[in-house]
Amino acid sequence: MIISNKLKHFCLVSLAALTMLSPVAGVGVHAADGQTAATTTSAQTTAANDFVAQAFVGQVNYVPGYGINLWQFDANNQRSSSRKLAHGTSWKVFGYQVINGTKYYNLGGNQWLDARYIVDASQVSDETKLSNTYATVSYAAGHGIAAYQRTGKGMTMIPNKKLKNGSEWKAFASTTHDGATWYDLGGNQWVNGKYVVVGQVAKQSVQLDVPYWSQYKPVFAPWGCASTALAMILGYDGVKIDAAWLKNAQDNLPMFPADPNGQKGNPYTGAGFGFVINSTGLTKYAQRFDKNVVDVSGASTDTIKRLVLAGHPVLYYGWSSYQNLSKDKNRNHDKVIVGYKDGQFLVHDPLYSYSTSAAGTGGSKKGGNATYDRGAIAWEPVNLFNAEYAGHALTLQK
Repeated sequence: MIISNKLKHFCLVSLAALTMLSPVAGVGVHAADGQTAATTTSAQTTAANDFVAQAFVGQVNYVPGYGINLWQFDANNQRSSSRKLAHGTSWKVFGYQVINGTKYYNLGGNQWLDARYIVDASQVSDETKLSNTYATVSYAAGHGIAAYQRTGKGMTMIPNKKLKNGSEWKAFASTTHDGATWYDLGGNQWVNGKYVVVGQVAKQSVQLDVPYWSQYKPVFAPWGCASTALAMILGYDGVKIDAAWLKNAQDNLPMFPADPNGQKGNPYTGAGFGFVINSTGLTKYAQRFDKNVVDVSGASTDTIKRLVLAGHPVLYYGWSSYQNLSKDKNRNHDKVIVGYKDGQFLVHDPLYSYSTSAAGTGGSKKGGNATYDRGAIAWEPVNLFNAEYAGHALTLQK
């Protein structure tokens, strides 16, 4: 199981350590020892709110295959764990109380469960369980999205909790709320599907049917790799790409300084060239043609691999054969990953005239960067990819 290191603070435990409680006869719902609600004591009101009665059947919402601590409190409000309750099990809830600043649900007697990890069981019936499914945050480079808890009032934002762009999470369930699809990342942490790329990985290798386009033919734009690489993923997503489309894309490419995220330098002549359009600018530009294009900058190599295996080609910023790396440190070339097998990415490089062009036949040879002169379509070992990839990438959400 792959669980993001963002979840490590949840103190995961083995089910082997779980002590199960007796089910209530005939209903499949558990009750903790002593099936009467807790009575508020001086220990429980010190630095705490009064006990609030609230009867319902709750279901533990944690991480599949793991359990969550059931707590007891002493006279000084110090807590100790009496046992663990497994994810997905249902329990009678008698009410709640805020103790030492944290809300706890009472499961009978002096037995309390952190309210973050239990939800009204009636809500869970509309969840779809997922397996081998991953969600990659696709909001904006350098930013993050909010995580939410599922509560009786719907989705409630978790204070001070942001998931970084490009970070990958295992998704355990999905549901629909207010017309949007939401994904459970474990521990009752939910994200809006609008801001993640979700895919199920069932293969170890893949070669996606992504069309190859050149930045030289049919439109000659030696500094136009961004629009050309974009044409490849758009074509894969069903956008009709032809010479007229390519010419229009190069003519209207956002330019710096009018657009702070645009390209510096003419895509046809290279006049004034300094850098290609960045991932923020290219994503915004791409969405004029296809709303499915999203920014996954920050994604790790492993995340990119799983995106590709799940059917999402990845446009990334790397090196070209004409760059002299001793002088030029900018990743000024856009390429597209269209496959993966045995530790290698299959890369479409637009810096060649034809899809059959071999190494040594593309672009200007002035830079002498033979390491990344691999031909129009070539398998690139992951270690070479890691040497050029600096974290900027786009993909398709669906």
